[in-house]
Amino acid sequence: MNQFFIKLLHFLFSSLLTFFLLKKFIPILKRKIPAIPSVRGMHQIVKPSSGGITFILIYSILVIYQGFYLPLLSLPISLIGLIDDKFNISKLFRFSSQVFTLLIIILYVKNEPGNVANIFTNYGFGGYFVLLLFGTSIINFINFMDGIDGLITGSMIVIFLTLNGEFHYLLPIIGTLTGFLYFNWHPSKIFMGDTGSLYLGTFLVSLMFSSSSGVISNFRIILLCSPLFLDALICILRNLINKRNIFQAHKSHLYQRLVSNGLKHSVVASIYILSIALLSLIYLFSNTFNLFIFSFLIFLFGIFIDKKYALEFNKTLDSEYPNS
Repeated sequence: MNQFFIKLLHFLFSSLLTFFLLKKFIPILKRKIPAIPSVRGMHQIVKPSSGGITFILIYSILVIYQGFYLPLLSLPISLIGLIDDKFNISKLFRFSSQVFTLLIIILYVKNEPGNVANIFTNYGFGGYFVLLLFGTSIINFINFMDGIDGLITGSMIVIFLTLNGEFHYLLPIIGTLTGFLYFNWHPSKIFMGDTGSLYLGTFLVSLMFSSSSGVISNFRIILLCSPLFLDALICILRNLINKRNIFQAHKSHLYQRLVSNGLKHSVVASIYILSIALLSLIYLFSNTFNLFIFSFLIFLFGIFIDKKYALEFNKTLDSEYPNS
């Protein structure tokens, strides 16, 4: 059978299977793992969480069938995310599980000459430290950005679609996320929860560590994802400057402040997705310098919409820490 039709079949099968599985899972997850509205959340009604378990299960089955085992190494952290969605486990245990999962991934991929894990682990403890610091940062950045309907799901579809030419077997996860997006777009019927966001962040890191194109390839992927990473990073830095606990839940990210100031979830999510889509075109059809320039221009655009359309950063601090 023609390779194009095989890939199309994988995409359609994974998206349709996710769609029908979610129709069965939504009422179950709403009873078992409900996301309760809170002062630091962005939703007003109870909705089912941990919906990421559906696209993780389907993708895992497909990659076993295809003999591509790297995504399976992200499963431990998704299990921790599932437990956290249900029982709200300690931050230290969450972080330890991230480090443990990343170590497994590093050990699995580092023997391939020329990939990022191989290059850095040759420097000993310092190399491992850099990889773990980088990996845990990316995982948590993706997790931080999963706060409104459709933002991470839509963004990761574009990111994986962009990387599909460099890494094998990404069409099935693109398909599963597409099926999930139908229920996750505003007004959403289900959230992926930490189950899904931690898995996606970890899988993205595993792809970066296994990249045979080295550090430059990772830099390009960072630029591709910069609308997500810069929002998370700048929010952390601003909270540090304001002497706030960066590990405490809040609504200080730009995307959260845009929604808090009246923009719809779908509008805000679309801004991020379209920004990444623009960077995707530069990634695929131009060079690293132009990718950096466009990433910087999107950063400037972010400053503009922050000033013009977002709730002031200090107002979110006042509302979240009224006694400080």
